[in-house]
Parts: sequence; C-alpha cells; structure tokens
Amino acid sequence: MNNKIKIWTALCAAVCAIAFGACDDDKDLSYKGSLDLNMLGIKQASEIWDGAQCNVSTSLKEPQAGEVQKVDNFNYRLNLALYQNREAGKDATVDLVVAVDSLNKAIANVGTSSVYDVYANALLLPEEYYNLSANKMQLNAGNTKSEEVELNVYSSQLIALVQEEYKEDMKFVLPVRIQNSTSYAINGKTNTIMFFFNVTYVAPANPEDYVADGEGVPDDHTLEGGYKLLWHDEFNGTGAPNAEMWRFEEGFQRNEEDQWYKKENAEMKENALVFTAKQERVKNPNYNPNATGGNSWKQTREYAEYTSACVVATNNYAFKYGRLIVRAKVPIEQGGWPAIWSTGNWYEWPLGGEIDILEFYKEKIHANLCWGGSSRWNGTWNSANYPITDFTSKDAKWAEKYHIWRMDWDEKYICIYLDDVLLNKTDLSTTNNKGDHGAGDGGNINPFSNNIEGFGQLMMLNLAIGGNNGRPIEATFPLEYRVDYVRVYQKQ
Repeated sequence: MNNKIKIWTALCAAVCAIAFGACDDDKDLSYKGSLDLNMLGIKQASEIWDGAQCNVSTSLKEPQAGEVQKVDNFNYRLNLALYQNREAGKDATVDLVVAVDSLNKAIANVGTSSVYDVYANALLLPEEYYNLSANKMQLNAGNTKSEEVELNVYSSQLIALVQEEYKEDMKFVLPVRIQNSTSYAINGKTNTIMFFFNVTYVAPANPEDYVADGEGVPDDHTLEGGYKLLWHDEFNGTGAPNAEMWRFEEGFQRNEEDQWYKKENAEMKENALVFTAKQERVKNPNYNPNATGGNSWKQTREYAEYTSACVVATNNYAFKYGRLIVRAKVPIEQGGWPAIWSTGNWYEWPLGGEIDILEFYKEKIHANLCWGGSSRWNGTWNSANYPITDFTSKDAKWAEKYHIWRMDWDEKYICIYLDDVLLNKTDLSTTNNKGDHGAGDGGNINPFSNNIEGFGQLMMLNLAIGGNNGRPIEATFPLEYRVDYVRVYQKQ
C-alpha cells in the first residue's frame, strides 16, 4: 500500500494542477514571506505542496475483458505534524473535517482563472462512499507526527455508481481539512488535502448482451441444417408463465436443498422469466421431527429459511432429438444453484435419463448426462465442469450478460454448448440403463436413444439454494436468475 501511495502522490502534480484554492481559503495565489516553524499542517499535504497545490488524484474505471480492477479500494493514511517535521513541545489536538465550504468556494471560482478549471463539473464525494477512521488528530509533545487517521474510499462502489446511474465520466472530490487547534497555529497552506476521483464511464460494447430479447421468433422459425421450431416460450409477457406449458413445483423437492419452492418467486418481466431467491422463513406444513427414511429431511425441518421457484414443462411439451436453445443470465454467487435441465417423462429417476444443460454450483459451470446405474436411484454420470474463472477472467462482466446454452441431440450423440463452445459430448451408445433394480420398468432401455413413441424429456428451469452441492451459502439476497427464452427445434 505504501508503494501505491507514493505512486499516487507522484502523479498528483502531473494529473491535477490547482492553485492555492485547493488548500487555502484565502485564495492567495502567490506565496510571500516565510512560514512560521511552529505551524501545524497535515504531514502528507506538506509533502506534496509545491507552492500551488495539495491534491491527490486517482483515476478509476470499470475493468475491461481480461482486466483486473487496479484500485479496488483507495486507502490513504494521514498524520498531523509541525512545519518541517519538528518535534512538538506540547500536545496539540485538531478536528478533522470534510471541508465542504472549501470545495464550494473552489467550484464557485471556475471560469475566473485557469487554476480553477480542475473543479469544473466536480461533485462532492457522497458520504456513503468513504470512511474516515477518526474525526480528531493529536500530536503529542516529544513526537514529530501524530497517530495515523485512515481514509478509505470504496472505489468499486463508486465505479458502480457511475456505470449504473450517471453513465458518463464523473469527477468527485473529497476535501479533508484540519481546524480548531488546541495548541499552535494551523498552516493555511497545508491544512487541506483535496482528493480527486476521476471515474471514467465505460459504455457496454454490446448493450444487447445485458438485456432480454423483446421480439422473439415466429412459430415457423427455422435454422440452418433443416431445423424447424417445435415449441418455444419467449417470456415476453408479465406475471406467471404460460400455465399450459409450465407447472410450478412447491415446497422441498430434492438434494436436501435449503429453499422452499413457491410460484410467487418466478414471474415474467422485462422480457424474461425472472426467478428470485429470497432469504425468508417459511413454516413447513409437513413438519415431523420423528420422520425417518431417505427423504425425511423434507419433514424434519420445521422451517425453510429461503424461498425460490422451479418450473417444469407440462407433458404436452416433452421432446426427443433436435436442438434446444436457452438464453439466460445466471447468478454466480456461492450457494446459488441455477439450472437448465430435463428429465424423462416416464420411469423413475434416473431410468428416464437426466440432461443438465446448465448447472452452476461450487464456483463451476456443469454440463452432465445421467442414466440408470448399478443400483436403484443410483445414476451413471458423464459430467464436465469448468471453473467460473475460465469465463470471468476473459470477461469481467460475464455474470451481468445473457449467454446461450445449446444442446444438439440425435440418435448418436448429445452435445452441450455454452456460447458455441463445446462443454460435453456424450456417445449415446454408452448410455443404456443397467437394470431396473426393483423399479419395475425402464431398466433395459437407453433413455436418450430409442424408438419409444411418446417418450422424451421434460424441460426444467429453477434456482435452488444450498443443498448437497450448494453449501455453504454465501450469496447476497435477493438473488436473481433470468431466462430470456426456451426454443426447441427438430429436423424436418
């Protein structure tokens, strides 16, 4: 941090020129005479004062793809000292204040002299974006400087303010001044430091990446390769999704997940189906502290501490083979578990097969297939997973954008893609179930490659919280997962 402070200090004179208006309310634009050796000042102001300024300037901007924010949080340490760092002969205490009046005077003088040009369009740094560790400074007798007072400026939040609200380059100033000395006079030339934060607005390269498609495609839409639209939902309305096409799950469901599913947590808005996970307590109507068995967790919990939503395609929308395209914006906070997946419309799990086009948990993107294994309710998996940093290291705004998940499915292979990059390719000659193990049916089929009339996969969209693969829960709530559209094509 000391090296950073030296760099910022060295940049001060080059980046931000200003006359005495930065440090001296008297606006004396030329220095005459000598300074009293028994005068208090801010030590760092004395070090950077060059006869014209006492400014520190920091440039901030949203990191681009592949960049890391260079100034995460601006940190500066201030001391009280006598002129030329002389040893104090007696204790001295001063107040440390944000000198709004000094800044206003400097802004008022914009246009009267070129030395004030730096204040053009400047705004006072809002108080919620910084913290001073103390409002007093004390120089004790026998010392050359006081204890440090730390100034922290929340640079990341300041960048977000500019990116999300102002949407243009902004200049913020924090004027820090000492006053009301109990001993010694205060040096009017080094009593104030002006901290400038020049925040550059970075316009999104492709604004459409951040918003849902409000137009959709017609029912007779086709793709290259002979694909014709079988069914789709563009989610361009408002309120609950189409009840003919989707049903809601309710309550506790699977994987010992922490959320209680309820339909109120998914609604169409802003041209997308928006799932909202909330941290809120719900009484479990099925509570039974004495329940036993594999699913007893659904009863032994008296409350759910989170709510969210899951929708499942109705039976009329089962499909087999073709191309599935889903555009979605997914949260990537630990404990959130967004998914785009499907299960067979017949047979118990996993004999009907499961396809996970997307799962995100434990900081990884997953693409999986599952079919019947060596015992009941035990699956055979072909899984692929990728650290989320594989994506965010290339694009710092990855989680703020919509992305395309695609599945291509024929009799021989299922291929899962993310933004046209292959994640998982499964040879369907290897996906035969290994017996029903007492289930009664489905144990000898291949759930992904067969000629069974009416058998296929049902789409599911959900945002789970916690559970077997999602703990610990560190996400910030409410947590949102947005699905722009679901489109299923088959070859003509």
